[in-house]
Amino acid sequence: MNNATFRYPDANQPALRELNLDIPAGHKLAVVGQTGSGKSTLLQLITRYWDVNEGSVELAGRDIRSWSEAQLRQSTSIVSQKVDILNGTLRDNLSMAKPDASDEELAQVLAQVGLEHLNQDSGLDAWLGEGGRQLSGGEKRRVGIARALLHDAPILLLDEPTEGLDKKTEQQIMSLFESKFAGKTVIFITHRLVNLDTFDKVCLLEDGEVLELGHHDELLAAQGRYFELHQTL
Repeated sequence: MNNATFRYPDANQPALRELNLDIPAGHKLAVVGQTGSGKSTLLQLITRYWDVNEGSVELAGRDIRSWSEAQLRQSTSIVSQKVDILNGTLRDNLSMAKPDASDEELAQVLAQVGLEHLNQDSGLDAWLGEGGRQLSGGEKRRVGIARALLHDAPILLLDEPTEGLDKKTEQQIMSLFESKFAGKTVIFITHRLVNLDTFDKVCLLEDGEVLELGHHDELLAAQGRYFELHQTL
C-alpha cells in the first residue's frame, strides 16, 4: 500500500489516510485497532470492494486495478466474521470453494477443521438449512476455514474470524490458522490482542493511520499505545 487514502462516499474524513504497508510474500501481519480505526476498510481495498482515492495498492508488484476480478479471486481466500451458509447441503457449502473436489477431499477437509461429526448420518448430503441454522457460530467459522483450505489461495484475509467465540473455540481456530496456513501471506484483522506473538508483525491502526508497526515483543518493549492496549486485557 503506497500512500493509500480512501474516503467513503459522503464521509467528511478519510477512513484511511496515506497508508504505507509492505507485506512480503509468506509473511503474516496482524492488524489491530479499535472500532472505526480502518481495519475492515483495509481488507475492502485489498479485495477491491472499494478503490483508493489517492495512492495505490499493489499486489505482486502490479497495481491491483490491473488485475482481473477472476485473478484476484483466485489469489485470495477470505474468512470473515460472518460466514455465509447457503440454503443447501454440506457438500454445496464446501464445493463452492472447489467445484471439482471429490467427496473424499471434502471429508478430509472436514476432519482437518474438526467438523468430521457433520459428515455422519446424512453425511455430505446433510441439509444445513437457511443461513446454516443447524450450525453453531464456531461450526460456521470452521466451514469458512474449510473453504479457505479447499480454495488454497496464496493470500489469506481474515476479518475478525474469532469474534464472539468462547475462549476454547477461539484457541482451536487460532491453532488451525497456524498449522494449516503455513507459508501463505496472511492479513489478520482483529481487535483482540490474543496470540499475536506468532505473527511476523503487528500493525496498530488509529484514525485511519499506522500508529505503530513491529513485532509483538518490540511493540510491548516500546511501551507505547500497543502496550497500553495490551495492559487492559
